[in-house]
Amino acid sequence: MIGAAIKKDVQLLLHDRGRLISLFAMPVIFIVVFGSMFKFGPDQGTPRPIAIWHAPGDPRGDAIEHALGATPGFAAQPASSADDVRHAVANEDVVAGLIVPPDFDPEFGKRVELVIDLAGPIQVRGPVEGALTGVVMRALAPVAVDQLPPMVQVVAPPGVAKPIDNISGFQITVPGNGVLFGFFIAMTVALSFASERRTGTWRRLLAAPVPRWKALVATLVPYYVVGLVQLGFLFGLGAGVFGMHVAGSVVALVVLSMTVALCAVCFGLFVAALGGSEKQIGSTVSVVLLVMGLLGGCMFPRIAMPEFMKHLGHIVPHSWALDGYYAVIVRQGTTLADIAPSIGALLAFSAGFAALGLWRFRFEK
Repeated sequence: MIGAAIKKDVQLLLHDRGRLISLFAMPVIFIVVFGSMFKFGPDQGTPRPIAIWHAPGDPRGDAIEHALGATPGFAAQPASSADDVRHAVANEDVVAGLIVPPDFDPEFGKRVELVIDLAGPIQVRGPVEGALTGVVMRALAPVAVDQLPPMVQVVAPPGVAKPIDNISGFQITVPGNGVLFGFFIAMTVALSFASERRTGTWRRLLAAPVPRWKALVATLVPYYVVGLVQLGFLFGLGAGVFGMHVAGSVVALVVLSMTVALCAVCFGLFVAALGGSEKQIGSTVSVVLLVMGLLGGCMFPRIAMPEFMKHLGHIVPHSWALDGYYAVIVRQGTTLADIAPSIGALLAFSAGFAALGLWRFRFEK
């Protein structure tokens, strides 16, 4: 009886093209788009053009232009006049520009003009301003910077493993979209339960000599399997097609994915227990899942969020899942023990969703 119920749900899923597209095709599209957009490291992506103008033959302007061209991530784009630099920034042709006045003298207020949109977000504007200020100071320093002893050494803090070299955008977007769309199996579970209430399937199933808990488990098992297949498909595609590397333990990646799928299915049980028609579930749960994904960092990295939002993200399981995936995929030598906090949090969320779902669940309404 249980086997027949599982087989029935699997067949229904396989024949529902809309749900299969939302679970498998949509995340692939998002991975391709976002993975192609985001670049990491100084040697990744096309250098940003920076407009620059200085008087012909000005040695200080020549030095700044040379230093700008030698800075990783930037490319000097000479302009014919100072106004051309300002217009290029205003028209968003370049992210910023430098204007070296012919009478450059910082003691009397004649400074290099750094043109940039001050209304831009500080997370974007700040690094550009800092880098270009450093370019100017390095070019005009009384003593060549390369002749001075190194003053700063970049090191990782204790307990933080070294990341792999040449991190691609797909190292980040594959797990991010995997978690985002992996939790959409919850909506599929809730819609299935609502459909079975509406069609009377539960009444017929409960008339059989089968304990209710077995009937419930038989309905949830296929969705758990589909969730595992979905995550396996996305990570397999990431590794085989997009060049994603697993820096840590593959066992840790598998266990974490099993926990994520379990949490998503338990959340689906909780949503199903709240009731509602299929139309209500389809219109509200999708929004809830997107908000959870946003808070958890699936669409925007939590590291770039304000401090309050970073802490708020831990109220949803997505953030814990992404912390675990990031450690396994990016940091070398990550083991199952290293991601134990993420797995523990996901299991706690699963237990909470399952307990609330079983408490509120009614086979008929």
